[in-house]
Amino acid sequence: MTHEAITRLRNWHNKLLREVGRATMCQTCVHRITSVSLQKRTGVFSLEQYLASRNFIWAGHVARMHKSRSPKRLMLPWLMGPRIAGGQEMTYGRSLERYLKHFGQARADGSAPAFTEWATLAQDHAGWRKFLTKRPFDVGKSHVRPPRCDTRVSPEDTRRFMAQRAAEVEQRRAIFDAAVATPAP
Repeated sequence: MTHEAITRLRNWHNKLLREVGRATMCQTCVHRITSVSLQKRTGVFSLEQYLASRNFIWAGHVARMHKSRSPKRLMLPWLMGPRIAGGQEMTYGRSLERYLKHFGQARADGSAPAFTEWATLAQDHAGWRKFLTKRPFDVGKSHVRPPRCDTRVSPEDTRRFMAQRAAEVEQRRAIFDAAVATPAP
């Protein structure tokens, strides 16, 4: 995916995140609500997290394939010579490098591990899946407020309302009985 396409998808993702979190664009600007804080409140991760995990699930599947299979042979081909003018700038291998940096798997010098390094990690299917589905932050308790038009009433509220109504009826009945019992002059 190109940088422009990812930017457009990220904007769309953040817009939907604001809708889920019930934060208008005005509230976002006035109260300085960040996308990261909305992600933590709603439990929805960043777009990069979803893109990276999906790509690495597929890459791990291909890495476990036998090397004679076509997807494995076509995954990271290497051509001797420079890229032709107007050719593809972002290869699948480069996007995997970017996603490895996103998952914090960069080397000490900041470069991404070579194919052989992460492909050996991908051979353990369960460990690879656990690594990819690890949450980027602790979600914990949901902080989403209840809907604005929530008309549901809890059983405790119903009992309290019925007790209040019964007390009012008793009070009115006592006033009426007192008025009836008193003879008119």
